[in-house]
Amino acid sequence: MQMPSYLRILFAIICGFGEVENIPDLWTQHKQSLSEDFVHRYSEKTGPLYALAELNELLKSYGLNLRKVNLPSVDLQCDLFRLSYDAMEEQSKANANIGNLNSEQRYAVYKVLHAVYEYQTDMPKYFFLDGPAGTGKTFVYSTLLHAIRGKGD
Repeated sequence: MQMPSYLRILFAIICGFGEVENIPDLWTQHKQSLSEDFVHRYSEKTGPLYALAELNELLKSYGLNLRKVNLPSVDLQCDLFRLSYDAMEEQSKANANIGNLNSEQRYAVYKVLHAVYEYQTDMPKYFFLDGPAGTGKTFVYSTLLHAIRGKGD
């Protein structure tokens, strides 16, 4: 069991990696679980539309959209799905964290940020961070999150 927002992220990942042949069928099978939070917030009819709008935003990171994966397009404001945060505060946290990274962590942060902001087609966009407990993986993730939010993204 997962929260619908996490299920939508998983759905986008599945679409992004092309692991399913019939994405509309997958949507139909799991539409209720994928849109449950929006159904409670809005209605049975509009909840799935909001879920599709958020999926469309999530699919953008894979160079996809609803139309490309054969799902119905929706025309809803995407800003409804952004978390509110102070970009300047996030940048301040990123700067503080970057100052505390060791050389390997700093290299990982640099590589990921470079991949996010340098739009080169031959650059890898998927990363796997591995290491034993206590080596600072979560700290690297937090630093990346603060740095990206600090740029307003």
